[in-house]
Amino acid sequence: MAGQLRLNHLQPPFNNPAIRRVILKAIDQEDCMNAVCGGDPQVERGSMGFFGNSPLASDASAELRKSPKDIARLKQELEAAGYKGERIVFLSGQDVPRIALVCEVAADALRRIGCNVDFVAADWGTVLQRISSRQPVEQGGWSCYVSYWSGIDLGSPATNSPLRGNGAKGSPGWPDSPQIEALRARFLTAADPAEQKAIAREIELQAMQDVPYVPAGQYLQP
Repeated sequence: MAGQLRLNHLQPPFNNPAIRRVILKAIDQEDCMNAVCGGDPQVERGSMGFFGNSPLASDASAELRKSPKDIARLKQELEAAGYKGERIVFLSGQDVPRIALVCEVAADALRRIGCNVDFVAADWGTVLQRISSRQPVEQGGWSCYVSYWSGIDLGSPATNSPLRGNGAKGSPGWPDSPQIEALRARFLTAADPAEQKAIAREIELQAMQDVPYVPAGQYLQP
């Protein structure tokens, strides 16, 4: 199972890709998985890129695996990216333990780098209802939430739905990246495994710029 922090690309502050890139660096995947798995090496897989531990994973997202985080520097980067203290409505599905735990870790990381986090604890059904809203947070909208996907689903551009950059046609968060979509189309028509792997690496590099979502580690489901 692979965790991820989903960001709302339609509303401030996460409509700003520079801010999303700072958040990408701020989330410590190992901290997230330690909270979920208690540091159990039998099930915890810690850091991952956008394709998990699949054969298509590359070194493109190695930056994500660096730990510990330089909080002072991240604070400076967040301010330089244009963050103005906007309220970040963080939806937490409290009745799903693995989600609730990662929400606590991720929200703490955001606060430590200077984010104005409004932590909304709710049941998962309420979270699912609210994330359909595309309105500003002042009108019942949202900024981010945590979800999980099967690692197998995330292992290929063909099946990694959260990595899509198809904007309004996509899933909540609605990332818009013509570059990722074009690379995905190339991947789907590539017949050579080596070419597919090379394209997957290009997708990861582009995802590091566009940040459709933030990987939050993975673990083996007992």
